[in-house]
Amino acid sequence: MKLAVILPGDYSKELCEKREKYLDNFASKNTEITVFTPGGTESVTSGVDFALVSPGAVEKAIMAEKTGFDGIVLHGM
Repeated sequence: MKLAVILPGDYSKELCEKREKYLDNFASKNTEITVFTPGGTESVTSGVDFALVSPGAVEKAIMAEKTGFDGIVLHGM
């Protein structure tokens, strides 16, 4: 199973890799987790931030579906 995890905001590649390793601790052995960031803003702390992140999150979700991911998790949104 392949899961796409979308973090809200614009995070570094290193932070995404750390998050993947952390989430791997909770996934079954046959589950592959890949973390994506939609950009838009550093984090979501207001309605304006949510509006800035949402279009990129939808784009990442569509991309994940088209590239064969079995599920999508919106982490912290």
